[in-house]
Amino acid sequence: MRTTLTLTLLLLLTVVTPTLAQRSQNPAPPAQPTFIVENMERAQAEVNIPNHVKRDYRLSRANSTSVDSEVIAEIDFRAPGNYTIEKHSGSSMGAQLVKRVVEHEVGMAVSSQKSRSAAVTRENYWFSYLGEAVLDGQSYYLMRLDPKRKQPELISGQAWVDKQSFLIRRIEGTVKSPSMWVSKIHVRFDFDFHNPRRMWVLTNMEAVADVRFLGARKLTSNVLDYETGSVVAKKIRAAPPAASALLFRK
Repeated sequence: MRTTLTLTLLLLLTVVTPTLAQRSQNPAPPAQPTFIVENMERAQAEVNIPNHVKRDYRLSRANSTSVDSEVIAEIDFRAPGNYTIEKHSGSSMGAQLVKRVVEHEVGMAVSSQKSRSAAVTRENYWFSYLGEAVLDGQSYYLMRLDPKRKQPELISGQAWVDKQSFLIRRIEGTVKSPSMWVSKIHVRFDFDFHNPRRMWVLTNMEAVADVRFLGARKLTSNVLDYETGSVVAKKIRAAPPAASALLFRK
């Protein structure tokens, strides 16, 4: 979860909204970063992620309230991977983009090697502790993410880590531009954790990119439904932000 990029595909690449974090003035103890990351990796290895989701995708201009295209897709991440476009309205470009997005995400999900290469772990990132941050009225550990290599699926930015579960609540930052046609690529991914099934779900995504000659474009997705039964949930060694790959179909 590569063919030549076209201008159409470049519309997928996006900019994240400004951070909502408010950093604490209290410095972390020297052992804090290691403690947080070790527990974060352990927590990711123990949760389930849904194998079947339904999402609503919307494509628009970055600063516009009107939607150019809306697509509803059902996605099955179980090998060999499958998806169905249930509904689309507006520009046909939206449906084409979502197909590219989903194909790439499914390809990442069904390959353990590709999933591992995009996981938020010490294998792929350097971590540093930035303090505490408040998001939606709750305090989180705020971690800096610096990719260890130039890979499109890896995000340079920040992660909000839950203090109790040690699961990531939000990832926000920039990604490597795959083309001279695109600049200012920013992404944001929001996750939720549901007990008692220990289900870790990617609930929302927002991506905004400045596309040369076309201006800023925004692609968002929201989860509408997902399978919660254990029979369709899979264990993962270290859960990556699966949708991080959806912006980089080449």
